[in-house]
Amino acid sequence: MEAIVEQIAKEVMLKLKSESANRGSSYTPPPRLSPVGGASTITARSAVLLTANFKVISQVIDQVKAILPNNGKLIISSYVYDNFGGESLGKNYQLIHSKNSAPQKALEGVDHLIVPAMSINSLSKAANLMADSFATIVLTQALIDGVKVTIADESIIDANRYYPGGVAKKIDSFRRELESMGVTFQRIPGMQVTPSHKCSDCAAGNCASCTSCTPARTATVAAPAPIKAQPAKIADACSPENCSKSYGSCVSFCANKVKEVIEAGANRVEKGLEAPIPGHELARYIDHTLLKANATRDEIIKLCEEARENSFASVCVNPANVALSAQLLRGSPVKVCTVIGFPLGATSTFVKAMETRDAIANGATEIDMVINVGALKSKDYELVKNDIARVVEAANGNTVKVILETSLLNDEEKVKACELSKLAGADFVKTSTGFSTGGATLEDICLMRQTVGPNMGVKASGGIRDNETAQRMIQVGATRIGASASVAIVRNEKSGGKGY
Repeated sequence: MEAIVEQIAKEVMLKLKSESANRGSSYTPPPRLSPVGGASTITARSAVLLTANFKVISQVIDQVKAILPNNGKLIISSYVYDNFGGESLGKNYQLIHSKNSAPQKALEGVDHLIVPAMSINSLSKAANLMADSFATIVLTQALIDGVKVTIADESIIDANRYYPGGVAKKIDSFRRELESMGVTFQRIPGMQVTPSHKCSDCAAGNCASCTSCTPARTATVAAPAPIKAQPAKIADACSPENCSKSYGSCVSFCANKVKEVIEAGANRVEKGLEAPIPGHELARYIDHTLLKANATRDEIIKLCEEARENSFASVCVNPANVALSAQLLRGSPVKVCTVIGFPLGATSTFVKAMETRDAIANGATEIDMVINVGALKSKDYELVKNDIARVVEAANGNTVKVILETSLLNDEEKVKACELSKLAGADFVKTSTGFSTGGATLEDICLMRQTVGPNMGVKASGGIRDNETAQRMIQVGATRIGASASVAIVRNEKSGGKGY
């Protein structure tokens, strides 16, 4: 707890110091580049730094002419110079490299350094201000000197799409560290670099389902057909049509053949989503929720007892009830989830970060934060992303879900909110608080899953009060359900009331 208090005091002093300095000077922050696309900002005082990202460096060299005017300053690493014909680039550009310049002089006359492609090694060194090569010395010096730096590498901007989950999370942490130093991550118009990606669909050879290989599918979908009971004649149900519905469909439709496989020695078989999920399995998808303002201590105790009994994924409670819930659930696999900036999302980033640290200190292991809806609708995407990123940082490795409040957004805003949540390093996107004008819809879950891809969670919350609705949400892409009617859902009983 002392460490938390010390951190809070430190952040307060830094905030006051920053505000005081700004009031006492004519300083105005440099304009930020738009987070995606936008007009080119390359000027005569811009320079391009080429580092050795082996996957795309050939493409990047071919694209330099699209973003750098003739006689523009091109700074290249020794590896690029020696192995990718760097010398020939000197015909059109002011070529700066280790053989003709000291790294300290490479930035003379430069106020904007653009890095089209970047290796993870270089990214790590930049984030830690480590300078051990020509390129990393130049980049580190730019950070120290306050030169505006833009990193445009698609595989760094959208790491989850191009790297396995653990590597992507590390890349995101480096990116957030550099963002705190003022570095901007932005796709540059004219750059057509397309690094290979490694989504789970393509890894399984199912590129037809991958939106990176095929045009994005429409987000508006018809409601799925009602969940059907197991066919009476199992053998008749086994057909190519049923078995091709999704990975694991055989378990739902070809039970006799699956039984033969098990008898032959298999000890685990994966099941697709076409078959209803039994109540005891459905429970692990559910955050058992009680967020009403008048929730009593006895009601929180009952909530935790129900969560233990049914093995729900978590209890989701207001911050004031985190410590009690953590105490009641100690030794249980049930997690403690709480809400931040709830329910409006309109508190400041500083307050959200402090609220998150306090919740973690009290025993929360999952954070559901409300996005700054007003900033999103105002297209202040940098504020929205920073708001999420600071909560992710404050959560210190614990799960962060971003509540979009989808009932207040159009489809374009929902997609942008998902993209910003992914860029900021969040683990889930979530539909609703349950306290606004609407809750989860099948169409929104489809759109959110399509936008974030397979490596990020999607939580459906708000208005889910029966087993059938919960099952349908999971069928179309939800990996977590937020509900107060959790017990009725897993028992397939009717539940009265509404919301949380």
